[in-house]
Amino acid sequence: MPKPTPAEIAARRGLSLPERTRSHLRDLGIWCDPNLSLERQRSTDSWLIRGKESGGAVVEAGRYVGFCKEDGDALSWLYRVRNFVPNGMHAVVLAPVSLVRLDLYRYETSYDLLITRHWPHREKDGDRPQLWNEILFSCRYGVIELELCGKDKKFRGGIAPRFLGRNGDELALPKPFQFSVFKMVEAVTDVGCRQPHLLQEPLLQSTDQELVPA
Repeated sequence: MPKPTPAEIAARRGLSLPERTRSHLRDLGIWCDPNLSLERQRSTDSWLIRGKESGGAVVEAGRYVGFCKEDGDALSWLYRVRNFVPNGMHAVVLAPVSLVRLDLYRYETSYDLLITRHWPHREKDGDRPQLWNEILFSCRYGVIELELCGKDKKFRGGIAPRFLGRNGDELALPKPFQFSVFKMVEAVTDVGCRQPHLLQEPLLQSTDQELVPA
């Protein structure tokens, strides 16, 4: 089996941050888990993608992993996680067909962003599916010259980093995910984050017997 390329590793595991950076984030109390898994749901005899929305920020730095649909619309969480410790896991998602993962790291006013798509794939009927991955956007050193953790926090939720290519040309974010990136920036500047920023509470449908999640 050929050795996976750095791009294939990033598509599967999330941002390739140096160990020193990951260690510093742990020291700051920011816990982020970009790993995904395939889970078999016996009640529907189907395979679902499971992810954990997690992360947060201190003034100096932040990292956040969030999820949305392929068209950029919001996904509902399976359940929300509440913890007295901030900047950790906030919610769990199960997606039946595919999902998009956004992974954003901030140091002061510099941002690294990775957007990836994930879906179950079978080589042939009857095989256990494998999780396939695709990079939709990847760039380092984007900039927002604002103090979003301080005096400029009113702009959070409505601004995205400006990314430049090696030749100096501006790299446009994929249009379906612009709003999701706004929310990700909000998350990595939310000091002491205790809430999901992308996943949403499931809508409730009324039936004759009871209220059940949509």
